[in-house]
Amino acid sequence: MKSLHYPIHLHWSEEDGEWVATSPAWPALSALAESPGAAGEQLEEAIQLASLANAEAGRSVPESLTVTDLKLAGSILKIAALATRAGLSAQTLHSKIRRGGTLTPEEAAAIHHALAGVKLSVSK
Repeated sequence: MKSLHYPIHLHWSEEDGEWVATSPAWPALSALAESPGAAGEQLEEAIQLASLANAEAGRSVPESLTVTDLKLAGSILKIAALATRAGLSAQTLHSKIRRGGTLTPEEAAAIHHALAGVKLSVSK
């Protein structure tokens, strides 16, 4: 299996009293740890295990979703319809795509979910 690299987002959780690591490409996975580095390492291990499980089961492994991916997919997607399905502002999404902005982890996860809902995915 090829080596996969995903963006990892880290934030402090007051509720848990620990660092939380998440990745937009894997919205169902997260990791908690006392340090940001440990949370990131734990999430990378979880992603690796989930990738192997998906490969063994014949399921696809998600690719990281970026604004560049959406630009490339723009010829087959209606951005306003995608934004609505994902529960995002069409104007904000269009602006981010036009300007090459960055998707928040929540936006990326919502778009992945919306695409999966119509049996589409981002692949490179």
